[in-house]
Amino acid sequence: MSANYIYTAILISAAATYLSRFLGVLSSKYVNEEGKLFKFVSCISYGILSALIARIFIHPVGALEQTSTFIRIFVAGLTIVVLFLSKKNVLLSSFFGIILFGILNFYTH
Repeated sequence: MSANYIYTAILISAAATYLSRFLGVLSSKYVNEEGKLFKFVSCISYGILSALIARIFIHPVGALEQTSTFIRIFVAGLTIVVLFLSKKNVLLSSFFGIILFGILNFYTH
């Protein structure tokens, strides 16, 4: 594959990405955030996101596959607890989860 194909693919991908964002900005003033369609799309989006997160915890791929399911779910639960105890400080809870996950995996393997 030559470099021209790669540059063409990058340009087409960028154009498609920015065109959809531009059209979203243009149409955003016509979207009713309290409407039934917006709520429906929001529910579908949250459903897809929760399914992806569940898949990462239950059937991970790559390096995460070598870790214990119990540790993954345990750390996620404690991270959520820390998130609410820290008044929704995402940075603090994320670092807590990363460090705890690393420590537990280091000492169990």
